[in-house]
Amino acid sequence: MMDLYYVHFKAMGCHVTVQFESEMGNADPLARLATQVEAIEDRLSRFRPESELMRLNAQAGQWVTVSDLLFSAIHAAKHAARLTDGLYNPLVLPAMIANGYDRSFEQVGLPLAQSPLPAADWRQIGINVRTHEVCVPQGSAIDLGGTGKGWTAARIADELAQHGACLVNFGGDMAVRGAPRGLPGWDIEIEDPLNGEALASLSLHSGSIATSGVDYRRWRTVDGRSFHHILDPLTGLPAETDILAATIIHPHAPTAEAYAKAVILKGSMDGLSWLNNQWNTAGLIVRHDGEVQATSNFGPYINERTVS
Repeated sequence: MMDLYYVHFKAMGCHVTVQFESEMGNADPLARLATQVEAIEDRLSRFRPESELMRLNAQAGQWVTVSDLLFSAIHAAKHAARLTDGLYNPLVLPAMIANGYDRSFEQVGLPLAQSPLPAADWRQIGINVRTHEVCVPQGSAIDLGGTGKGWTAARIADELAQHGACLVNFGGDMAVRGAPRGLPGWDIEIEDPLNGEALASLSLHSGSIATSGVDYRRWRTVDGRSFHHILDPLTGLPAETDILAATIIHPHAPTAEAYAKAVILKGSMDGLSWLNNQWNTAGLIVRHDGEVQATSNFGPYINERTVS
């Protein structure tokens, strides 16, 4: 007899929901989930001055031995930067701070933005796989916010999958392992960023899905400028794009997150063309004018029960 369990808590600045199917009465794998995620955030957060990540950033220019957890997260981030040719760049932290995003988003008030600060070259992040040493480029700093939620969701999902099918959702960045019994996959709704209603319902039984957009995490500076959190690494300023939101399906959660940001930076025409040439990737975008566009292989993911 199988049962479906549901857990909800807040972490990493977002709402976390976990759906988990296992034998009735076997909810033990969920018992320490919130504590486990808190421990991960305590190592990876740039908003915690004493986190392992920020201690590493404080030693920029030096080779530092880091924990397996931090090494894995940084390795995934650098890989995502390579796949996007630097459109996703984990070295945007100085630019984020220069734009006023220097604390957790709910605490951002009316900052005074500084001069634009382009991100350093992501290829300068030193990684030694044998010794688990990392070297942050001098004068820069790593921010794992661009892939960290997906990376954590995938890590949690991999552990839960040993006991049953699951869907792990970190504020729209999801990892799926298996499907509920009797169903082809988990039902996932994509929200229309223009009105908050359901835009499409998808069915996914494995892999990951990530949504990113310029419609949220926005703030205004003291001089009246409107900023958002998706920065162009080349300029250090918020991306200028015709895309409001992008949803990406990919086997690897951090890659899905990075691709969503890369597509937004590329814009609808170049972004969709680029996505269509990426391995095992499907995507959907919503433009500022309300037009919805998708890659040629997105259709099969749409839940047939919602199509008339």
